[in-house]
Amino acid sequence: MSTRTVPESVAARRARIAALICEQVVSSQEDLGRLLADDGIVVTQATLSRDLDAIGAVKKPNAGGGTRYLVPDQQKWDTSLPVGDPSLPRILNETLLKAEAAQNIVVLHTPPGAAQYLAGHVDRSGLFESVGSVAGDDTIIIVMRDTAEAQRMCATLLDLSEKG
Repeated sequence: MSTRTVPESVAARRARIAALICEQVVSSQEDLGRLLADDGIVVTQATLSRDLDAIGAVKKPNAGGGTRYLVPDQQKWDTSLPVGDPSLPRILNETLLKAEAAQNIVVLHTPPGAAQYLAGHVDRSGLFESVGSVAGDDTIIIVMRDTAEAQRMCATLLDLSEKG
């Protein structure tokens, strides 16, 4: 069993903020703070302001006459990347807290809100032939064909994480 514990990542929080902004209309920092709190991520208004600035979020008019946040450089935050994504080691380093195999099942733990982001990158990496995966808020379950493949995947992900 391979495990590694790292502190919650600023990058994972910022990725979650960008995902929320890309997925739905977010009109204010207060709205965004509530959405993050619903995900178990509690931040101060000052931190939220710094995070929005760091990801390049801007307020723009929306069709309803109000305003909403947008991330102009959405490609950077989009998880629909091509196979062979070279940023996987960095993303693993920033989001993977723990990886362990339980027979043919890989269980990955992330900070709150980062599981789907990481799962998308792992799925599209092309490094593994999994049967399937399911991502929740902070946990990813990946079914491999056998125990050896699950252990190999954990070791590879942890190794890549160290290189990020």
